[in-house]
This record gives sequence, structure tokens and C-alpha cells, in this order.
Amino acid sequence: MESSKKADDKRKGFHCLSAWDGSDRQLVDAVKESLRDPSSFEHDETRISPVNAEGLHFVIMTFRAKNGFGGTNVGSATGMVRQSDCRLMNWQLVSS
Repeated sequence: MESSKKADDKRKGFHCLSAWDGSDRQLVDAVKESLRDPSSFEHDETRISPVNAEGLHFVIMTFRAKNGFGGTNVGSATGMVRQSDCRLMNWQLVSS
């Protein structure tokens, strides 16, 4: 029964997310590198889709970070993660 749950979790993409905070570390790192103040990054939530026919998971992450004026904005980023090794294949910031 346990292996069935593991297989289901892998199909859903949960194996690619951090057990600690539910984030995709590669997406977090990519977004941080693009920020004006990377140290202000705060992960909010990451959602991942079940694997598609190409062996990829769609992932969307919301986060908070300081803007150029010192205020905090909520942002989001999307990407595609390969199921076999959880590698982030591509990503983009989503404008609000």
C-alpha cells in the first residue's frame, strides 16, 4: 500500500517539492536571482500539477519581496519541472 501512495505522490509531483516548506528549490533560487533584493524573498505557496504526457509538471509559486521603493509586493512565478529528476526546465515571472 505504501508504494502505491509513493507512486501517486510522484505522479502528482510532490516528490519535487521541499518537505520543509513545499517549495521548488530551483524555482526559488531562479526567482531570488532576478530580484532587486534577494534577501527580502519570502515563499508563500507552491502548487504543482500532475505529470503531463511529456513527463513534465507545471508549477506555480507565490512569494513576497521588496520592491524598489522599499514596499513589499506579492509576486508569482510559473515553470515546468521534469518528473524524472525534478529539474526546472523553464520558468517566468508572472506580472500582476
